[in-house]
Amino acid sequence: MLLDSIIDLMNESARNAHVVDNEPIDRRIFQDYIMLKRNQYVKNFFNEKGTFEQNCLQFEVIDVERYDPALTLGGVSIGKYILRTDICPALIEGKSGVAVYELTSPDITSKTISCVSFDRLRWCGNGITNKHTLFASFYDGRFYLKSNSEIEKPISKLHVVGVFADPTQVSLYNRDTDDYPVNDYMVKYMISEFLTQDFNFIRQTKSDQINDASGDVQNT
Repeated sequence: MLLDSIIDLMNESARNAHVVDNEPIDRRIFQDYIMLKRNQYVKNFFNEKGTFEQNCLQFEVIDVERYDPALTLGGVSIGKYILRTDICPALIEGKSGVAVYELTSPDITSKTISCVSFDRLRWCGNGITNKHTLFASFYDGRFYLKSNSEIEKPISKLHVVGVFADPTQVSLYNRDTDDYPVNDYMVKYMISEFLTQDFNFIRQTKSDQINDASGDVQNT
């Protein structure tokens, strides 16, 4: 479903199908509520199952640049041959780290990019068998990539498949044509929470009984 369709469905459910043109609740409140409940649901699922549902995933392309190995992050050097990306849209974080499903690059072929925690990054790629493996870690809004060889230097783009905290911030997301990354039963969960918990007061307000969208309900 499109995000605007979910907002309309939630508003219609709250108003018992009697909505008005001059709805007093701003649509941005509905949008933020949908995002919040989605993130809570995904984080709980991630922490419990250790994975994500496919409908929640999105795709983002981020530019990559060389990073000066003489610099440190948090007072710790992460070694040589370091690359880093531009700022990435915020990812949902669970107990085991950020919700990254897959990292790839169009500049390399048949190569695995292994996502590890930032604490492990400085130790990765130092062995004989994995020195050519590209490791990536998320820190302070960016991905840092490391290999113990120089073969990764031509990389210019990183493709990130994951669960983003605000789907509308992903550059490839088109609100008018792309489905909002949720499952149908997640929408049902959001509406149930909306009606019974956080916004229960909406059901107690006056509605347009004749359903002509005139807005006269605001003056009665």
